[in-house]
Amino acid sequence: MRKRLLAFFLILLIGVAGGCLGDSNSTTSTTPPTESSSSSIPTPTKTTTTTSQNPIEVLKTSLEEIEEFTYLGRTSIHMNVTVLMGNLSQNNTIALSMLESGYIDFTSTEAVINTTTITEPDNTTLRTVRIIKDGKTYLKTTIGAGISSLNVTENTSPFIWNYNPASLARKYITENPDEVIRNGETTELTYTLSWQDVKALAILYLAVTEDTGIEIKGGRLTLTFEGGELKGVELEYTVVTTSVVQDPILGQMTIKISAKGLSSYEITSINKKMNVETPT
Repeated sequence: MRKRLLAFFLILLIGVAGGCLGDSNSTTSTTPPTESSSSSIPTPTKTTTTTSQNPIEVLKTSLEEIEEFTYLGRTSIHMNVTVLMGNLSQNNTIALSMLESGYIDFTSTEAVINTTTITEPDNTTLRTVRIIKDGKTYLKTTIGAGISSLNVTENTSPFIWNYNPASLARKYITENPDEVIRNGETTELTYTLSWQDVKALAILYLAVTEDTGIEIKGGRLTLTFEGGELKGVELEYTVVTTSVVQDPILGQMTIKISAKGLSSYEITSINKKMNVETPT
């Protein structure tokens, strides 16, 4: 039964990692946080130097001038998973490691994103190539050594346009940072992620259903600028989710996940146009 439970959960994770970037529902939730989720987010403390308006406005302008960019990303999700079924329970530790390289073109609404996801402890490898062009999203998925599929949808994957590194930077640069650190030409700004943004990330990376309860424990965003240009974006967040799922063999199960996520993105080029081609 232990192997069955673990395999069932990993299948859910692979499905989420492979497909939900194209799900527009993950970006539209405006449900206010419950008392437990909102009260658990720590109040930020401003511990560093204050800044005049002008330097932030310079950074804001540089973000608005980004028409296209490329990036390299690394994401790790560490999960403590508890599966309850009747009087039985099982605990597992599962990790997702993702390497990503991407090209985002705001002016043409085009993108190419290559992602390799490895799940542990089973070491399953999932490779996806996501291409957005002409109002369509092409998703090629390869599991393991050679099980591949190609899916085409009539949308432009709204999550990508709201939660790529530059869009997140544009959104939060308009707010007051919790912390400002300057060192020569380098400026580092830290913000508290909103409840809605942490929830969207949880929906993206964790195995959730429509009835999943999500408790937000905290979230942080750090933007790094060098010479006035965006060079790095880092996300860190902690969530607890509770889902009720139905397995055809084991029956109804409750899955509780306590997860901590860390994503780090390096901006490798800005305003260098690339040609995006649809897969044949």
